[in-house]
Amino acid sequence: MWINRIIGSFFGIRKKTDLNKDLNDLSLKKVIALFLILNILFIGIVLIITKLFI
Repeated sequence: MWINRIIGSFFGIRKKTDLNKDLNDLSLKKVIALFLILNILFIGIVLIITKLFI
C-alpha cells in the first residue's frame, strides 16, 4: 500500500503532509523494492513498445 500512496503523492493526489509521513517511514528494503519495481515496469514498457513497432 505504501507504493500506491507514494505514487499518488507524485501525481498530486494526496497532501504534502501525507507524502512526508510516507517518506519518513521508508526503509532501505522499501527503497530497493521500489527501485526494482520501477525498473521492471520501465523495461517491460520498453520491450512491449519495441515488439509492437519493430
